[in-house]
Amino acid sequence: MKTHFNCIPCILRQTIDTVNLATDQEEIKRQVVNEILNYLTTIDFNDPPPVIGKNVYRIIHEKTGNHDPYHEIKQRYNQLALSFYDDLLKIVFRNSEPVQMAAKLAVAGNVIDFGAQVKDIDIYQTIHSIEELSFEINDFETFINDLSRTRKILYLADNAGEIVFDRLFIEILQRYYPELGLEFTVVVRGEPIINDATREDANMVGLDKIAHIIDSGDGAPATVLQHASSELKKAFQDADLIISKGMGNYETLDDRNELIYYLLRVKCPQVSQVIGAKEGSLVFKRNENYPHE
Repeated sequence: MKTHFNCIPCILRQTIDTVNLATDQEEIKRQVVNEILNYLTTIDFNDPPPVIGKNVYRIIHEKTGNHDPYHEIKQRYNQLALSFYDDLLKIVFRNSEPVQMAAKLAVAGNVIDFGAQVKDIDIYQTIHSIEELSFEINDFETFINDLSRTRKILYLADNAGEIVFDRLFIEILQRYYPELGLEFTVVVRGEPIINDATREDANMVGLDKIAHIIDSGDGAPATVLQHASSELKKAFQDADLIISKGMGNYETLDDRNELIYYLLRVKCPQVSQVIGAKEGSLVFKRNENYPHE
């Protein structure tokens, strides 16, 4: 997905949010904003937004010396989401379609995103309203059919806190389809950026106990394969099925032809237009570029 000029105000808003977390020094804040404004006059709009975001955050990190301004926020939301884990299980097991409910919760968890949003997230409200929501794009049944021919799943994680919901979905898939012997590899970011999940976050919420954890080898808030580690490139090639969480991963992988399921909450008008679902909606979408058998 290409960057649109409408992405620029969002990038600037993220810049201001992050620089306010990264430093208290007003002069450094002004320097950062000025440098990013200059950088934005040079960008290639053919690049997806997460590539632009990676360069913006590199400038912030270099100028402020703070390489993980969201660290405390990430830990707080990891702990908060974990505190709701028993509630999540109850919601899943009381539902007539527990696997689809676990999938819905995983997508609902994508609301925990401080790149796309500026205010605190009410996790309690999110999980306790989920049964009233449905997927606007719903390829879940096709996913179950594809799953029956699957063993190796590559799970591209998105944000801290949200990965607790991912853990739930993975555990439910393992529980309800033991005969498939599903092997999960979960991919986190190669270095801190916004509130995206890193290996530290994955270990904190116990994902390492149920899946193999690798990192992207890159600092983009998405999966940018041309910049990825050889380990991720091989895992991408070897996977029978790929689960892609969040808008960032969709923006960088929407033109791929592998068997990918995009799980996300639509948070901006540009993604809404491209993916064909209204803002705020939940999406469980099979990659259209992968042929149906």
